[in-house]
This record gives sequence, C-alpha cells and structure tokens, in this order.
Amino acid sequence: MNKHKNIFLLLIPFLLIFPAGCSNQRNNFNTDASLSYLSQTYSINISEERPKVVLDTDMTFLGDDAFCLSILVQADNIGLIDLVGVTVTGGNSFVSVGTNAELRQLELWGRSDIPVYIGTDEPLNGFRDLEDQRQVVGSIDNWGAMANLDNYVEPQNFHDLGKYYERKWGYSQATPQEASAVEFLLDLVSNNKNEITIISVGSPISIALACQQDVDFAQNVSEIIYLGGILGEGGTYTPYADFNCFYDATAYKVCLNASFPKQTMIPHEVVNDVKIDKAVYDLLEEKGTTQISRFWVDNQGGLYRRNTNRKDSCADAIAAAIYLIPSVVVQYQNFYVDINDDITSAEYGKLILNHSDSNNNISFITRLDTNQYWDFITDLLCHVSDMPDCTYGELISESVSPN
Repeated sequence: MNKHKNIFLLLIPFLLIFPAGCSNQRNNFNTDASLSYLSQTYSINISEERPKVVLDTDMTFLGDDAFCLSILVQADNIGLIDLVGVTVTGGNSFVSVGTNAELRQLELWGRSDIPVYIGTDEPLNGFRDLEDQRQVVGSIDNWGAMANLDNYVEPQNFHDLGKYYERKWGYSQATPQEASAVEFLLDLVSNNKNEITIISVGSPISIALACQQDVDFAQNVSEIIYLGGILGEGGTYTPYADFNCFYDATAYKVCLNASFPKQTMIPHEVVNDVKIDKAVYDLLEEKGTTQISRFWVDNQGGLYRRNTNRKDSCADAIAAAIYLIPSVVVQYQNFYVDINDDITSAEYGKLILNHSDSNNNISFITRLDTNQYWDFITDLLCHVSDMPDCTYGELISESVSPN
C-alpha cells in the first residue's frame, strides 16, 4: 500500500465527520425566511443584535438536556439568538461524560464552533455520604453523578471515559475551551454587562461560584432561568426536592439570594404537563429537513413507533422555550424564595416560599400553553429553507474511536 493511500485512509474518519460542503457555521442557513415565518406566526420581536445566551447543563446523550440544547442551537442557526457558550456541570452525568456528550452532539449538528466550558462535579459544600443521608430524608433514587457522591472517584478525561464510554457515539474530535466554566462566566458578563441570559437546567454550581467570586456578577446578568424546584410537596428525588435542588441546594441558595435583576424558575409541577410523544415525532418526521430534526427522528422516533402510547419528560427544553417565546407562559406567580440547604434536615433541597414578603425575587411559571409550545418547537426545528449539504446519517457513520 503506497503512502498516499495510507494518508487517505487516515483522513476518512475526519471526512465523514466533516463532509465536504458541510460547514459548522450558521451562515449556511437561510435565516431570513425562518425568522420571518416565526416572527409572524408567534409574534416574536426580532432584534438586529441577537441576544446572547449561555446554557448551563448536566448533559447526557439524547436526554432532555440535549433536546434543550438542540432548540437553542437551532435558534442560533436561524439568527434568533447568539448561543455564546455552553457550560457543563455535574448531575445527570459526570462532567467528563457530559463534556463529551456536549461536544459530540454539537459536532453531529454541525456546530462545533459553539464553545464548551468544563465546570465541576463537586457541590459547593463538598460530597456527602448518601447512606447517612438516606436515614434522614428516606429513599433516594440513585442515578447520574449523584449515585457516586458517597464514593467519588475523580472522573477520567473527557476523551478517556472508561466504562462510561458509549461506542455508538464515540469521542468528539472537538475539545472544550481552556478556561473553566466559572472563568468564562465571569469574563463574559464583565465584558457584556446586562446582555447575558443564563439558562440553567442542572444544579447552578458554576453560576454560584461566579457569584461568590465577583459581588457584581449577578447584577450584571440580564436574566437567569432555572429548571428545578417543587412548589408543593411530592418531590421527584426525595419527598421534598427535585434532583437539581437536591444535588446542590447550597448553589441554589447562593443564586436565589444574589442580586440577579430577573430570576425565573420552572418547577416540577409544570414539567409534568409537558410530555413529548409520538405526535411530536410524527411532525418532526413529516416536516423535518434539518440535521437536528433528523437526528431526533433517527435516534428516538422508533421508541414512539413501537410504543404509540409512550410519553416522556421534556423538562429542560421548557427553559429554552419560555425564553424564546414568552407568550407560551399562561400563568406565573412571584414569591420571595429561599431553599433549605441544611444537610442534616429531612427537608434538604426544599424551596421555602414566602408569600407575604414584598421583595419577591423569583417568578414561578405555573402554567404553559402546551399546544403553542409544541407548535413552536416543531416549527423551529423543522422550518428552515436552506440546509448544509451534509446529512446526519453521514455525520454519525464514523466517530472517533478510543485510543
């Protein structure tokens, strides 16, 4: 075999991941047609300077975090927002696992240009013994990084995941930024005062650390949206808390009591009303022409064809939707909110609502127009006039193998 053929074979994986004609830049899209359609259909105000958004997430492959990310990426593709960065935190998975999932999915959607920043697995008050905590709070449903908090081992590099490696997806060719998630947030907000919206769909550890390191950080953020919390009782992880609040209640306490000009929270009660089902995937399959819509149909559509009654949570995506199309919010309530972060308490992670305090710091979303929500999501993911030449099928055909 001659040396030129050897070189060509070495390049094949890269050619398959980035086929000719497929750029990872947003200018491949006909943004005018999409923006015009969405603006007219959903009364969205389109500004010349796209609003800057950061997603803070405990990412996995194909989860609701990934669905949330895909919505924001598509909004960026058509020029609705500027997704300036994604920060990865521990929660649904270790940060190393989440970082590879983040990078790889962005790669598959042709957007490796969106920078990814690594946060931490460690809650603000450190790791804790879950066996001891079970005696206080009762049953704890172990999953994600939470399952390992009481026996924590420093995770491997994001390109060396060991038993957490998923062969179907492989490793991304891309790498995260050198700056940490906290360093990125501090620098970004300092240089873009009152211009940054943060969408937090995991425990806001990096955001809380930024608040602690810079007293002006919070007041210089335009808005923060959290996915988490329980308004009443009947938690999803313990009797009083959802997963995000239980993972690091202290991070929430820091953020809730910081001087953010606008804080919005999407509690568990609203999440229950928004489920993804076969009808959504039928629409994506029928109308979808984008890499992102095909990605979801190809990877998840079969689950709903085999079980036509299947319904799954799409919690994190709500946080993206209410930012992009505020009219989807039908009802909300303002409260002064704190959180129990006493690790010895059975109510650790429970939100403390003060209805009488006039200094309301949180707007709770309490009801959505679910029909408009799904109409918008499916239109956003499908309604693009021009697409890159490459397809999802070409992109997934090869991945970077472990060393």
